[in-house]
Amino acid sequence: MSAVSRGEQVRALTAGVDVLVIGGGITGAGVALDAATCGYRVGLVDQADFAGGTSSRSTKLVHGGIRYLPQGHVGLVRQGFRERSRLLRLAPHLVRPLAFIIPLYAGVRRPLGVRVPRVARPLIPLGLRAGLLAYDLFARVEPALRHRVMSRAALEREVPDLRAEGMRAALVYYDGVADDVRLTHAVLATARAHGAVTVNHAAVVAFARSGDRVTAARVEDRLTGRTHEVAARFIVNATGIWGERVAALEREPSFRITHSNGSHVVLRAGVVRASPAVVIPETDDGRLAFIVPWAGRPMLGTTDTRYDGDLEAPDATESDVSYLLDHANRYLNRPIGPDDVTAAWAGIRPLVAAAGASTACLSRDHVVSVSAGGVISVVGGKLTSYRHMAEDALDVIVARDGGVRPCRTAELALAGAEHLAAAAADVAASSLGADQQTHLLEAYGSRAREVVAHARAERSLDAPVAPGSPVIGAEVVHAVRSEQAVTLTDAMFLRTRLAAVDEASAAAALEAVTGIMARALEWDQAEVRRQRDAYEAAAERGRRWRYPRVSAAAG
Repeated sequence: MSAVSRGEQVRALTAGVDVLVIGGGITGAGVALDAATCGYRVGLVDQADFAGGTSSRSTKLVHGGIRYLPQGHVGLVRQGFRERSRLLRLAPHLVRPLAFIIPLYAGVRRPLGVRVPRVARPLIPLGLRAGLLAYDLFARVEPALRHRVMSRAALEREVPDLRAEGMRAALVYYDGVADDVRLTHAVLATARAHGAVTVNHAAVVAFARSGDRVTAARVEDRLTGRTHEVAARFIVNATGIWGERVAALEREPSFRITHSNGSHVVLRAGVVRASPAVVIPETDDGRLAFIVPWAGRPMLGTTDTRYDGDLEAPDATESDVSYLLDHANRYLNRPIGPDDVTAAWAGIRPLVAAAGASTACLSRDHVVSVSAGGVISVVGGKLTSYRHMAEDALDVIVARDGGVRPCRTAELALAGAEHLAAAAADVAASSLGADQQTHLLEAYGSRAREVVAHARAERSLDAPVAPGSPVIGAEVVHAVRSEQAVTLTDAMFLRTRLAAVDEASAAAALEAVTGIMARALEWDQAEVRRQRDAYEAAAERGRRWRYPRVSAAAG
């Protein structure tokens, strides 16, 4: 794929588009792809980097939603399974089946967040099996992926750190897992291949009208300070947690969003030995938490609490981290503590509001709303349902435009999904180690060839950017040339994921990543210092949970 010049993308955007998408997370990327494949001229802008908000801070699950069945959200579960099935087929390099173990212990009162009367507690294993049977039926899974009972011997072999004392049963079911950022970039790359224009660090600050209709958006380029007016026949607000704020640029929005905080911690490799994921069987307040393998580490999440703080910089708090560690330790043989945490972060979920409901009980369904001026807002939803949300938004556009433009994304393979065997052979022929090869293929699919090409062109780029990390310098070059990475903070947190996985590894990689970006983007020393300062400030925010009293005093 040819290099993506941000400057060229900005010039193309200012020429005007049919559909302007505001928001470069997974939902906005999905809308851009659907619109582009329907033949519209598409532009997409994001106020920060692509996938910089909730789409980089999820629990990495592509799932039907086992917790939604007892809540009665059957339609949401069906929809989730349809989309999961599609993604497993259309992006097999990014979305993979994953086994989840549910251990059930004596004395459990609210398994998976469902409060069970005392008289019915002896029937919990049977009831849970019935629920998993329904989950299998909704998913229409092949026999190998149906739920099953796990023997004590198999449990001790696959999850040796899980406490066996008091365990009544262990059940296994299957869902999907994906790297949310790489999935977003695959959708964006596919949209660009169909003619979409994408520009990051470009914020919509106002709308322009012709009569009663919104016909343009004023876009501020946050890198240059210039403001551009972008004419558009249709404008889609897909900004997630900022949905109300963007809609209010026109008038008071007709929808309301409740923000929910979901914090996660990443643990040292090997501190919890588990090849499958583990469901924390019970929490004090009925939330659902998991230990999920991600980036070679165990990741523990998530919290689900109402959030009224700064949307620009959500952080995991000391209480969030303590909550997750304390609940995991109830079911582990070896206790884990703050020193085992290599990174912690929080994501904010945009939930369609309902009066009087806790965020844990709000549906993850979505709503498409059209303002009086014609701005189309798609709000709510979850990572799994992004394609369906985009299809619903495009249905509104096509209906308002007249004519028929059938959706194509249900059968369209995402960038990196084609010719995987040939790509694997090319990567295997490189000088990279086995871990690096696996990492590249799982992150980029067949586009790993492009990364390897950068490494072959400049041999120093085939070296890991930090000891023990599979990330190589060529990935940074690829992010700059093909994915519009323009800041050090974006490269460290969102493109390489170094800072999101391991603070120490990120610190060790900082010099190498800075040098590669400085050469690729021709930064002078003043710009290098500015980029380093901005990254250090972001990294410091991510560490606040470790010393909350000092942070509060400093603030």
